[in-house]
Amino acid sequence: MNENNTIQFNNAITKALTDFKRRLEQQRSFQIQHTLLRKLHEEIKKINYCNLKLLEDLSIAYEDFYLKLSESGRSYENLVEEKNLVDAYSAFEQFLFDCFCSLYTFFPKYLGTQVNINVADLFIDENIEHFKRNIIELKVKNFIQANNIVAVLNEFKKKFGISKKKDLISPEDIQVLYELYLVRNILIHNNGIVNYVYIKQVNKLLKKNVKYKFKKGDTVLNELKNLVQDIKSTSTKVCEQITKVLQEESNRLEEHHKNKVTIQPVVP
Repeated sequence: MNENNTIQFNNAITKALTDFKRRLEQQRSFQIQHTLLRKLHEEIKKINYCNLKLLEDLSIAYEDFYLKLSESGRSYENLVEEKNLVDAYSAFEQFLFDCFCSLYTFFPKYLGTQVNINVADLFIDENIEHFKRNIIELKVKNFIQANNIVAVLNEFKKKFGISKKKDLISPEDIQVLYELYLVRNILIHNNGIVNYVYIKQVNKLLKKNVKYKFKKGDTVLNELKNLVQDIKSTSTKVCEQITKVLQEESNRLEEHHKNKVTIQPVVP
């Protein structure tokens, strides 16, 4: 890998971080929009809807649906915060996906001595770059979906030897991210209600180092504001650290990559 490719790799990692921060900013804008809408409703109500029947009808309808939603057990604020947490975590996962894809794209021998390929891609798709991208993206997607966040983060060290002499990410940050990973799953799959699976997984890995002391049957909704703040602050810090270390180690990765054996395809 020449100097120009090293620069391209570093640029790709920088872009992954930039895209991550852009997604968080979009979520912040969504949250601000909700706050402004609620404030607008309150101010219009104070001045008697500007003496306009249409504004009064719209405001009353807004308040009616707001109350109905709250009575269902999910306030509008809850839904906004849930979306923020899930989207923020997804942005973090997308950053990791982009980083692994860049690593395999610029250092393809790390894919191993064999890779599975799609016959249709091999014989029908004439674009070899598109074909190679499909191999990498499928491998990374399958890996991230099949593993918890701790295993995914450990892959930087296990697969690529990143920061072997020190922690790439602090144990405290990994613990917080693991809790948030489980909370995200609870929100998506169990309506925000803590179940036995959650308790078992938290106790297995974190033991006494649990930040959020949920019990079986508890709802995570009451802690959403703090959880959202944690995912945004912790994931931002971790993404910045990963970006810094990957770029610092690009030359070492290049040298190690030169000595690895070439890839042999396996057609299923």
